[in-house]
Amino acid sequence: MKMAKTNYAKKILAAGFLLCSFLISASAQTTTLTLKNGKAAVRKYVQPRRLSDADFYSLKLRKGQTVEIEVDSKTIYLWEENPCGMGFDLFDPNGEQIFLGDEPAWTDDWYGEIEKTGNYKIKVSMGCLVGGVSDSDLRKKKPAFKYSLTVRTK
Repeated sequence: MKMAKTNYAKKILAAGFLLCSFLISASAQTTTLTLKNGKAAVRKYVQPRRLSDADFYSLKLRKGQTVEIEVDSKTIYLWEENPCGMGFDLFDPNGEQIFLGDEPAWTDDWYGEIEKTGNYKIKVSMGCLVGGVSDSDLRKKKPAFKYSLTVRTK
């Protein structure tokens, strides 16, 4: 009788680990963008509940190629003076964040020249003008965004 309970507990524990592994891998998936005639576009609906919530896209680019990246979404106010929207960060093939202006920063549009050939990663996430937004603010306010990501190359 004791042996049967132990085997049952092991099966439940194993199933729990499998479920957790699936959920973790599903939340960290990267979508590969394919350029057609120098353009790739994605439209998506998201409801971030943690500041770390993000969508990831990868794109193969060549050294010297010019790239324009734009994320378009409506602005949502979590409270009166704090506009929030969707934007992106760009990472080179080594995983280093690329400067999108004066410093590596989240933005909603960028135009530049690629410095090395490889797979680049675009991280699309929510950002707000005023800091101090917490995960609990997101869960309480339940913001929802429709965004479009457009990449153009030459």
